[in-house]
Amino acid sequence: MRKLSIFFIFISLIGYSQRSSYSPYSYFGVGETNFSATVENQMMGGNTAYYDSVHQNMNNAASLSKLKFVNYSVGVDLKSTNYLSNSNNEKSTAAAINYISVAIPTKSLSFSFGIKPKTSVGYLLENDDKSKTPPQLNRFTGDGGVSNAFVSIGFELFKNWGIGVSSSYAFGNLNHYHTKILENVELYTMVSSESSISGLDYNLSTVYQKTFNEKITLYTTIVYQPEANYKSKNNQLISTINPNGGYGGDFEEIDLSSIGLKNTNVKIPSSLSFGLGFGQDKKWFLGLNYMRNDEGGFKNELMGLDNVEFKSSQTYSLGGFFLPKYDSFTNYFKTVTYRVGLRYKSGGLYVNNQQINEIGLNFGFGIPLAGISSANLGFEFGQRGTNKASLIKEKFFSIRIGVSLNDLWFVRSMYN
Repeated sequence: MRKLSIFFIFISLIGYSQRSSYSPYSYFGVGETNFSATVENQMMGGNTAYYDSVHQNMNNAASLSKLKFVNYSVGVDLKSTNYLSNSNNEKSTAAAINYISVAIPTKSLSFSFGIKPKTSVGYLLENDDKSKTPPQLNRFTGDGGVSNAFVSIGFELFKNWGIGVSSSYAFGNLNHYHTKILENVELYTMVSSESSISGLDYNLSTVYQKTFNEKITLYTTIVYQPEANYKSKNNQLISTINPNGGYGGDFEEIDLSSIGLKNTNVKIPSSLSFGLGFGQDKKWFLGLNYMRNDEGGFKNELMGLDNVEFKSSQTYSLGGFFLPKYDSFTNYFKTVTYRVGLRYKSGGLYVNNQQINEIGLNFGFGIPLAGISSANLGFEFGQRGTNKASLIKEKFFSIRIGVSLNDLWFVRSMYN
């Protein structure tokens, strides 16, 4: 087991990157966990208690029981982060596609399919150790991530009560590189650690709606995901490289089989979430969400560290929307949906005995397009981590853009 103390000088996180993550905390486990909800849900603090006949709720397959229109959804994320340590401040920008999904209703049930990121890795850390002879610089870099290709089915079991199931195939590669640079030594030594991740998981969900006085609607949702185990095929290589990153002439593959690390498992902990909300159709909504992940998951045995723990986590979301007048012909701004939300995640990752918490304030707009389609623009101000125990605090700002396109052509062609 190795111990990595993050009193690194955080450097070189500059410029634009085609990555969904640039975070020192993505070094641990299988990377930074992504919450891949639609932009509409993310603008409400990640609140997934709301569902209707027009939009997708990718985190609750049972919500498909209410879908009446074919829906195509895509979202992208641009994130700018400031990294604050006790000795240095840096900045980075990352961008990525957040999700692509298609949902199709039929007479008996509705189904959806798509792809979304589950975790992402992206970091560049340096530790300058002048106490050794000769002085050496340890550089840690990483990239990659795990994505989910999913298929979901939802249908109405009884009036206003829907159930659903979603199954995902996880795939991706995690790449970690440790380069040791000795002063006045021409060639560098690099250890490359690569993990190819694959596996299946599924979740079960249910939704229920009840309208009071033909006006106010109660929304309730439950989602349960059992524990899953992904397979990880690992490789590790020691090589020499020149200052330009070129091959230095020597390399050796580490025999991971002899130490039981060639093929390992990555535990994905079970989770349970509850959603509750109230609203008036095409007018307003206010809801809250609670999700708990059990402890012990997301550990990458190839990158075993003794100063890192994965414990249970809790995520709280509060948010809603207001739509002044959806059918207004005289004031365009009255047809815009205004969304706002707050989210807070506690626990999960612990580094140097410090809990890595995260909080985010979200807001945005749903802009009507032709028919019932919409473009969605969202913003988030947030903070993650701490400066305690020589760690790094992240302050980030995200811009999220989503498009939700609706049509009836598929349903008409099948049943008319």
